[in-house]
Amino acid sequence: MARPKKQPAERRCAALRSDLTIAELIYVREQAERAGLSAAEYTRRRVLGAKVEAAEERRVQAALVSEINRLGNQLAALGNLTNQIALYCHTDRSIPESWESLPQEIKATRQLVEQTLEKVLFDHGS
Repeated sequence: MARPKKQPAERRCAALRSDLTIAELIYVREQAERAGLSAAEYTRRRVLGAKVEAAEERRVQAALVSEINRLGNQLAALGNLTNQIALYCHTDRSIPESWESLPQEIKATRQLVEQTLEKVLFDHGS
């Protein structure tokens, strides 16, 4: 489902430029990062007097999310291979010896996924 279109008065189409020193720009970017916002959104909120708080420390690190996605893709590939093996077995053929390690591979990958999820949940507070 598509997001509803904004009314003309709600659209952010006007820009405001401000000159900063390098140190000021670095400070703004650091503050924005601490708040979990883009520099533009952080600046907009500050200019309009909105309260900007530091983001929760529980935010998941991008590297961990990437690792979970990678492991999930690996599990999906192993699942597809398992389905192919099941189809192969239903044709009354014997399983090649090279396929015998598949159950161990699935278990090992599942354990890696569990360990990564535990790291995300417990290392960053749940």
